[in-house]
Amino acid sequence: MGTAKMLVLCALISCPMTGTSQTIMPTPHTFHNNVAYVTGGNAARQSMDIYTPTGASGPLPVVLLVHGGGWNSGAAEPFLDTWASLGQGSFAIAAMNYRYNNVVEPLITQVDDVKAAIRFLKANASTYNLNASKVGLMGQSAGGHLAGMAALTGNQIFLGSASDLANTQNLGFSSQSPVIVTWAMPPETPSGNATFVLSNYLNSGDPSFRMFHSTTDETVNISFARGFRDAATTAGVGATLTEISGPHFSDNSTRNANAPAIVTYFDNQFAAIPEPSTVALLVVALGGGLLAYRKSNCR
Repeated sequence: MGTAKMLVLCALISCPMTGTSQTIMPTPHTFHNNVAYVTGGNAARQSMDIYTPTGASGPLPVVLLVHGGGWNSGAAEPFLDTWASLGQGSFAIAAMNYRYNNVVEPLITQVDDVKAAIRFLKANASTYNLNASKVGLMGQSAGGHLAGMAALTGNQIFLGSASDLANTQNLGFSSQSPVIVTWAMPPETPSGNATFVLSNYLNSGDPSFRMFHSTTDETVNISFARGFRDAATTAGVGATLTEISGPHFSDNSTRNANAPAIVTYFDNQFAAIPEPSTVALLVVALGGGLLAYRKSNCR
């Protein structure tokens, strides 16, 4: 990688911690704070906040937000504070924390946290009035990279050690996600480690990427976003890039100006996903037992 294209690690989060326990959403929401998506895990980092529109009929699609912060800082609540305008969509929102970059196999571990969070939402969909077949992803900066890794390796339940607690739970559910939006996403890490280069995982059939990136981003150059878009297109994976202006962590006006397009994208993509049939839902609920019954009794 040339010097001019080196990524700069950014340890800043998108906005300071507000100190509030609940994000102010544009429409009334029901809050479930500090929900552990790994039972017995890191209580502070392996947790999420779940926000469902109050009074909405369901089950609802859900967007899992993955915060930025250079892979070693940031948190769920301030990230959602900056994107509260997403609350105008007809979907629930889950804003997750993940373990910081200070453990063995750090980025693998963080991708596995995203996968564990996806599986948790599917496994507990009925508890939170969610649609298990419609779990989308949105990540900003390093969070966009982690979300991208999870989206492009959806056929793998986890990437790291099978003994990692995050990789031992809700394994009966897929970690696949059909919809992804990224904001200022670095498609690789500063080290250039091939394991974490997103284009190495592109395959036809992967979910399409809806990307937003600033032409004046001084942390992750716009050339990276354009390069990933082109690589995705070549691989037969949809990738639409909206080029905006402003710094890496853009201001509220830029985010709010683009939020309606993001909300519309999620709403449209979720609407296009067919609902599972009643029989399929029963098969999942009964762990395949109904399928065995039908095969033996419905000849």
